[in-house]
Amino acid sequence: MIRLALPKNDIYKPLFVGCDSYCKSHNIKYYELSENQCAEYLLRNLVDAAFLSPLGYGRGVKIADYRIVPGPVLFTEDYTELATIYFNKGLNEVCSIQSSTPDDFMMLIARLLLNEKFGIDLKIEHTEASKEDILSHKDSAILWGKEKGDDVSLDISEEWFDLFEEPLPIGFWVCRAEGYPPNIKEIINSIASSDLPDKQEIEESENEANSKHYKRRGSIYWRWAPHLETSIETVLLFLYMHQLLSDIPAVKILERD
Repeated sequence: MIRLALPKNDIYKPLFVGCDSYCKSHNIKYYELSENQCAEYLLRNLVDAAFLSPLGYGRGVKIADYRIVPGPVLFTEDYTELATIYFNKGLNEVCSIQSSTPDDFMMLIARLLLNEKFGIDLKIEHTEASKEDILSHKDSAILWGKEKGDDVSLDISEEWFDLFEEPLPIGFWVCRAEGYPPNIKEIINSIASSDLPDKQEIEESENEANSKHYKRRGSIYWRWAPHLETSIETVLLFLYMHQLLSDIPAVKILERD
């Protein structure tokens, strides 16, 4: 039986929307897990393939011989409203941050960007509170999505693009170099939405743009493209520079490397 691990998060829904029906009809077992658990399951060889963040990929390559499977992915470019850092108004200093998913890769990248760009070096505290509740007693919140309103905020993928002028990899399929299902590409494409675009254009809403007199724009990549490989190299180097990886892993592609 083929086994898959995929992160349980609604942002990935277009990538796994057909998972249940396809897996039932093809004798495939899948696990919906946290991002860290997905990485752990592949590392322990409990699954044949997993959808991993760059950090999950980077931490595994010293122990296992990983390959990135070209197929459905999630990469952001510039403004996307995929995840947001909110601040209380009138702050002179940011002294506290909370999130409902502090261990997710996107939240980690937000924390590192705050350090890199603004010298804010804080641990993200866990909470199940809403944005409003967090900001009622803390300085900032880092959350998936973008709520409408006049909050002081930063778009995480936009901040990454501002720093590196490259897409930000959020996740991609990974398997081992040996022993992977021969039809793994067919599987991961079959469980994704049938109308999954290669690239989705994102545009800021009229209400948000009116206050700044221009609309911010960006893109989400839903399918692999060769030029995205260099952006994985960039984020792995960034994680290494911040001592989250002990080495700089090579980016290896299935059936090529």
